[in-house]
Amino acid sequence: MTEDAAAACQRAIGFLELGMPEDALAELEEMPGGAAGLSPALHLKVDALFRLQQWAAAAEICLPMLEKEPSDPAWWIQAAYAKRRASSIEEAELILRSGLQGHPRHALMLYNLACYACVQGRSEEACHFLSRSFAEDAESMLVMATGDPDLAPIRPWILDQIKARGSGGVP
Repeated sequence: MTEDAAAACQRAIGFLELGMPEDALAELEEMPGGAAGLSPALHLKVDALFRLQQWAAAAEICLPMLEKEPSDPAWWIQAAYAKRRASSIEEAELILRSGLQGHPRHALMLYNLACYACVQGRSEEACHFLSRSFAEDAESMLVMATGDPDLAPIRPWILDQIKARGSGGVP
């Protein structure tokens, strides 16, 4: 990435931090040469599209990146999230299950699969995926799980996990 392209990404990050996703998109569209098609710029574009709730447009970026950069777990997570919002939770789950083949211990993938299972009424499977995510990053995943509305049906199980780990201070 050129110095000019890196500077454009930094400006886009600034716009996103200021809650100005339209300006971030404009900055990314004006990047020099083919830099707008580079992975860092595309991740930022997807972030801006998420903030604008333009789920289908985000999915159009993410889905081809699954083949171009399958080693980047963020593409799998972003693609699944975009598909969940644009079309269906079932499609999102299929994407993450495919991604999990290459990233079997990725805490956030496991966590999101737990959410998808729980929302679809598969509580036992949700607990299984959450247990695996806790094994990879207990502190972060437990904090997220305590307030996640997708996981409300298994909240007592989550609270038991916190107690069992002696993490009474986790909100």
